[in-house]
Amino acid sequence: MSRMLKILALALLVPMTAPARVIDRVVAVVNDEVVTLSELEDLIAPILRQIETLDDPVLREQQRQKQLRAGLDDLIGQKLVGQEGVVRRISVQGDEVQAHLERVKASQGWDDEKLRIYLTSQGLNLAEFRKQVREQLLRQKVIRASIGGRIRVGEAELRDYYRSKLTQANADFEVEAAHIALPVPTKATPAEEAAIRQQANELLARAQGGEDFAGLARQYSQAPGAENGGSLGAFRRGVIDPAIEKVVFDLEAGQAGGPVRTGYGYHVVQCVAKRKLPPPPFEESKAALQNELTDKKLQEELGKWIEELKRKAFIEIRL
Repeated sequence: MSRMLKILALALLVPMTAPARVIDRVVAVVNDEVVTLSELEDLIAPILRQIETLDDPVLREQQRQKQLRAGLDDLIGQKLVGQEGVVRRISVQGDEVQAHLERVKASQGWDDEKLRIYLTSQGLNLAEFRKQVREQLLRQKVIRASIGGRIRVGEAELRDYYRSKLTQANADFEVEAAHIALPVPTKATPAEEAAIRQQANELLARAQGGEDFAGLARQYSQAPGAENGGSLGAFRRGVIDPAIEKVVFDLEAGQAGGPVRTGYGYHVVQCVAKRKLPPPPFEESKAALQNELTDKKLQEELGKWIEELKRKAFIEIRL
């Protein structure tokens, strides 16, 4: 898969949207396609569950409406990209879906059974997962065909970007980290999520109290790598989930922090080691910088293109 399409790549450890529930009402019409409230709620289910834990009912409703509007905007964009695929007669074959599934398994060290267990924890079966993979791959193809030609990164631009990266704080640090991951199923109730969050807090307290972090990870973590003490390996900024990165880079070696909420669930993290590194030479980091800057430009162009599609489309909001 092209690096410039990473922005819409299927996240390997992010819960997919659950299958649609009973249709309750239409919240938008996009050309000849409807968007239902249940479809919208499925898309942002993890965020809605977090909002339900807020004590203030007024703030809770304000946040719910804010996230519903933002989610609807994203969903309308997805519908428009899909419709553009129909116009361009772009399709995804079964072998492409299977190849993606094999890459997912290989990247996580999973066999078919481990993939099944993970999907079950997210309230999905393989058929639903394959359908979502197909939809994601289709969107990637449509985006590549529609705006791929707009993305250009020149040598001078790369060198300027390299110099700007050198001046960023902590850009030359590498962290070795570990985590204890507790997944939150897609269909979890607010009470169920609160219980998982409480368990994460208890594990954090135990780690901060001096218990062996690797031992806790082997016993409680449910993500791949638990048997290795929850090791996430060594990495610089811009590699791992931003929520985890933000916490772990602020820790000192040996410290534990969190819990961190990601699309997967709750993570208790530990900074195993922290090393200051000399900046890599330009030629050594050129390929990575090319990918990073291309992704950044893609995000900008994608936003512009989606707005172009919206201006040309019939869109009625009923939220």
